[in-house]
Amino acid sequence: MTTATFRIIRHADGPVFFDDRTITLAEAQIIINDAIARGDLEVGSFLRIDDEELVIEREIAG
Repeated sequence: MTTATFRIIRHADGPVFFDDRTITLAEAQIIINDAIARGDLEVGSFLRIDDEELVIEREIAG
């Protein structure tokens, strides 16, 4: 079994958040968690796989 890797993390509305090196989904989650802890992303933000990219979505208040 091979581990999926990604190069780009972008916001759902388009701007690129990360494009530095190839990372695993686990590494991407750590990057997102750190950004949330720093206040760079909203609490509740999460990753969605979209083809060969990862997309940052925001939690929808409900």
